[in-house]
Amino acid sequence: MFENVNWAAIEGIASVAGAIGVVISITFLIYEVRHNARAIEGATVQSLMTLEREVFGLLAENAELMTKGGKNPAALTDVEQYQYERGVGTYMSLIYSAYMQHERELVEDEVWDAYLNALARHMQAPGFSESWLQISIGYPKSFQDLIKERFPQSSQAKSIT
Repeated sequence: MFENVNWAAIEGIASVAGAIGVVISITFLIYEVRHNARAIEGATVQSLMTLEREVFGLLAENAELMTKGGKNPAALTDVEQYQYERGVGTYMSLIYSAYMQHERELVEDEVWDAYLNALARHMQAPGFSESWLQISIGYPKSFQDLIKERFPQSSQAKSIT
């Protein structure tokens, strides 16, 4: 019964079927990896937005202090200066979080650029730049260097001591 079977042909067909299976598996794997990468990026952006909402809520609750400190840090009492620096630190921690996610390629350049554009507005306030100089030592050098490069005027702000 199996005497006239062409085993070489069957072996060839099985090899082709196996190769097709491998190609299908690899194609599915590539699809899943891309899908997961998009899902991770979406979750990262969502977590940044949640953090942003919390930071902005905190800053809004202290709007008078943040406005006063941004315009004229010399007008702040020691306690207000401390509180103002914590506000700047909170905002810069949000920016640092976005920076780290961008460095890990979890957020796109467009999202990172939006954070830098928002930071540019704050860096124009004399008190914000001065406070950043005081607290920047608490951040990694790579982040400090990026801020110096992007906002050279902030590194020239009058130091408050």
